[in-house]
Amino acid sequence: MSRLPTFDPGFSTEKLARIYSPDGTVGAMLEFEAALALALADAGIAPLAEAELVASACEGGVGDAQSILTSTWDTGTPILALRAAIVAKVGDEAASHWFHFGATTQDTVDTAQMLQAGSALDSLTNGLASIASGLRDLTMAHRERAHSGRTFLQEARPTTFGLRTATWLSAVLGHLSDLRTLRQGLVVQLGGPVGALEGYGEDATAVVEALARRLGLKAPGISWHGDRSPIRALAHSVSRMAGTMAKIGSDIALLASTGIGEISVRSGGSSSMPGKENPIDSFRAVAASAACSGAMAMLSSAPPFELDRGVGGWHVEWLALPLVFQTAAAAVEAIDISVGTLEPVGPDTRAEDAVIAGSSGQIDNVLSEADRALA
Repeated sequence: MSRLPTFDPGFSTEKLARIYSPDGTVGAMLEFEAALALALADAGIAPLAEAELVASACEGGVGDAQSILTSTWDTGTPILALRAAIVAKVGDEAASHWFHFGATTQDTVDTAQMLQAGSALDSLTNGLASIASGLRDLTMAHRERAHSGRTFLQEARPTTFGLRTATWLSAVLGHLSDLRTLRQGLVVQLGGPVGALEGYGEDATAVVEALARRLGLKAPGISWHGDRSPIRALAHSVSRMAGTMAKIGSDIALLASTGIGEISVRSGGSSSMPGKENPIDSFRAVAASAACSGAMAMLSSAPPFELDRGVGGWHVEWLALPLVFQTAAAAVEAIDISVGTLEPVGPDTRAEDAVIAGSSGQIDNVLSEADRALA
């Protein structure tokens, strides 16, 4: 339910800021409510015409999403204000009965988080695919180019520039695979007040499956309202990916630094030293990744989720998970820009035969993986 502050767009992206805006958050909640009403009709619980009235009202949105979210901290739930807004739009008492029928606030909020996560993961995977494509091209172009290996920030044995970019590429491809798998495994939350689905009786399974189908999510085997593993799994994977963006950004900054100067990238300026070239995209990637780690720490250190509804441990997710996704997206965007402008500088010298031969198989493996991932 959080909204990232708009004063510093460097820690989000335009797409992710929209996903996690008040309109995006309430819109995801209404997407759940519309699908639930129609799922009740699918299961033969609600009359189809009345369910469609509710769904239509939800699909039309609400006028002031921010006020819906703000009301949470007055009443303990955004659903009371949301219900009032939708009931007024439906204008039919019988049909309004099916809004949020059998559900509880956590069903709406958790499933909305999954819907937003799906959109966020789509954006992240698109960004990672673009980075992978750029790194693949660099690897292919410079697989035999002589390059200095460095250990403990000291010059070491020779390597190739293509092997360095292939190493970055391999890590990116691993995260791309992980996030695509996560995207396919996002699950609906529907349990009612305590997870027993008592509002639906013997039709409970049919309602959950219909809801999942309508939302493009998976139907869980059991309500996960008391098990935060799905949220933690998302955040951990996204945070690890952001860490890789920081690694690449830091490497780029070092290779472009005065005294090494083996690559050039898009640069920012200086307010006091005209002509100074600062690796601005590396700044952003490293800073956004650090912020992502901090948001992940909020989730990791949240209070235990007591029994069937947590006192505060659930609520901190409303702030932390959007921050994890937004800061990670900023890191991905920064590295995508940086890789797109990266060029090695200096003489294009061919590496020693032994270095080329030793690294060739590894590079071929990564390039083959990239071809499969980007096909």
